[in-house]
Amino acid sequence: MNDEKDGSDFNPEDFLACFMAAAEVAFRWSSLTLVSPPPHGEYEALQILQPLTHLESFKLAHGFGAFVEPLMIAISISAPPKLTTIHLQDPAAVQFLAQPDCLHISHSLTTLKIRLSKRMDSPVDILPHLYRLEIFEARHLCLPIHAPDTFLPLVDTLHSLNLKSVSIQWMAGHVFNALTTCYIACPHHVDIFQDSLPVSMPSCVNLLYHFNDLRPLKHFRLPSLESLDVKSGQWNVVRGDPQLAALHPVFVAGVKGLTELRLDVQCSEQLLACMLTLVPALKLLWLKLAHPNILSTTFFRAFIFKDPHADCLSDMGLCPSLMFLHLQYRRWLRGPDKRKLIVAFGNIVESRNSKLHGSFNLTLSIDGADMSSWTIDKPLRESQDLGLEHLVLGILVPRGIIPISIALPRDSFASLPIKEAEHLRLRQLDCTSSVEFTSTRNHVELKVYGYHQPPLSTSQPCALPLFSSLRVLVVEGYDPSFLAGHTFDKLERCRVVKSRNSFGASPSVFTKTGMPVCTRLDVDDPYLLATFEIPQIHELALNFSRPDCRTIWEERIAVNANLSGLKLLHMKGWPPGGDLTPILRSLPLLETLIISPPLRVAPSYTSELITAIAPVLMIPYMTNATNSGLEQTSGEGQTCAHRCPRLQHLHVEVEDFRLQKKLIRTLKGIVEIRADDGSPLKSFTFSKIRSSPGSQCELIGWGGSFTMENIVLAEATKEFQLDI
Repeated sequence: MNDEKDGSDFNPEDFLACFMAAAEVAFRWSSLTLVSPPPHGEYEALQILQPLTHLESFKLAHGFGAFVEPLMIAISISAPPKLTTIHLQDPAAVQFLAQPDCLHISHSLTTLKIRLSKRMDSPVDILPHLYRLEIFEARHLCLPIHAPDTFLPLVDTLHSLNLKSVSIQWMAGHVFNALTTCYIACPHHVDIFQDSLPVSMPSCVNLLYHFNDLRPLKHFRLPSLESLDVKSGQWNVVRGDPQLAALHPVFVAGVKGLTELRLDVQCSEQLLACMLTLVPALKLLWLKLAHPNILSTTFFRAFIFKDPHADCLSDMGLCPSLMFLHLQYRRWLRGPDKRKLIVAFGNIVESRNSKLHGSFNLTLSIDGADMSSWTIDKPLRESQDLGLEHLVLGILVPRGIIPISIALPRDSFASLPIKEAEHLRLRQLDCTSSVEFTSTRNHVELKVYGYHQPPLSTSQPCALPLFSSLRVLVVEGYDPSFLAGHTFDKLERCRVVKSRNSFGASPSVFTKTGMPVCTRLDVDDPYLLATFEIPQIHELALNFSRPDCRTIWEERIAVNANLSGLKLLHMKGWPPGGDLTPILRSLPLLETLIISPPLRVAPSYTSELITAIAPVLMIPYMTNATNSGLEQTSGEGQTCAHRCPRLQHLHVEVEDFRLQKKLIRTLKGIVEIRADDGSPLKSFTFSKIRSSPGSQCELIGWGGSFTMENIVLAEATKEFQLDI
């Protein structure tokens, strides 16, 4: 029964007819779930006349009012011993369950879950009637005070206990032999434990206890405990330290078996470090902290292995068996970057992975900022792979960079743990999301929007400290419009590829983006490249598969990007038969040229490409004497020079380089003419990468002589890509 979505369309006559038709075969029901009552009180006439002889599971939500009594009567009259599972959210049904007519139901239950929205007005004496109960979950259930000698059969049968805002007085002095999992939050009547017998749970391996007062845990006997989750709401260290100290008997009892600890207690770092020494077998530690200043870098340095090869645990550091450390901060305070903390985290990972062979993990989360966690890795060299996460930040340290990564799904946002990072990488597989960086309360937030979101509101240029500190930026698969209008003062290397604006963009989409010291750039969109101010660029990769790319280059890129100092050009997706002249004419200092084919090319691509390359590299052109490296004078004020006179390395990636004699003569002419005219090529290669294993054809020998040698490449050899 679920009419939550019907709203004004609800038809009481149709509903009643349907319900009564279903109720006619109620004797066949094995499961009955009533999720929400019909609107407007249209359920007053509902009845179940058939005996519920096969009922095994019954679930009742809140709000059924007068229908509860006849329903519970119908169940109590005919319910068989098969009825073992009951979930109740209605207090009237809970009261009815404890009445004498329903006690036979209570006797057969193995699962009872009572979730009330508020505390009941009067107690329900149901515990003495639960003979077979294995799973007991209760919220806001009011229980009476039981004498210590009261017979409670569920003590011997319970496997799982989950209580919130429920009295735990009845547990005192009992031994729960079968109980393996116990969750207690905001318990009532805890003062009874001060002078009572202990609670013994010899088989309990998982305990959760959330309450301001943790002192009742002194009376819990947990010899088999493996996982402990405790939380105290005390708001300062003075009040929190006694709460943590109350866990001393639990820690001592679990010195060998306690492997997981989740701790949310305001306490001093000295006491916390002392308590953690009591549980050397700990493998997982989850600390929930108010803010980064609660625990200093000195505390976290204690987790660094002092001697990874030591045999004595005391010589290794705090929690020597730890394999997972998670730090959950409620807020990330305003102020300077917490770089020292991040560096300490990276050092912890590095020291422990050297001992544990890469099995240690450290994660960080900020409440209210993101659903997932940041993963902090050991310092890596810049050339190492930073993983596959959607968002990676990196901070510079002497041994490389410390990567901080997070999975970032659509329609989410993340608060960056540092305001100023040297590395930033955004990566996703599809091209349907946009990102926006904003500065909120002196920290930087990143928001991810799906394709259905409205246009982004642009932030003020140069307003983000992150953009002023970046040295390396990689954006793959995201809309790059968030770059517009900003100046990246320290950015040295940048890749912006596979954006949804790669094709179909207009010149007015982007405003200027400043990269005054950028020397290496890989970009897919020529229009985007035209908006980059890159006066120091030395190495450039650009996708030329767009039909109007050469026109955009000549009219916009060569003018605005200031490419006169370019030394390396990677032409990705170069079309067959394309004219290289407009491209190379603007690159007088070019030393290395790499040409890669589109994804799909005809068998004649190699021949067409050689035919297009030859005139550009062999035939001299006339230029002013003041603008070129002169070789021969031809007419007053004119000189004859090769295009790209400094070109030394030419590398072509092809699908097939089986060459006809005519093409071989052309290649030989390129090599010999440039050598004779003083512009020799040091290397001229054709490589075939997409087959496995790949192969390479070397066309140049010593002194400009022409040779051809086929070389089999390693299977791991990949197509050329700028190292960003």
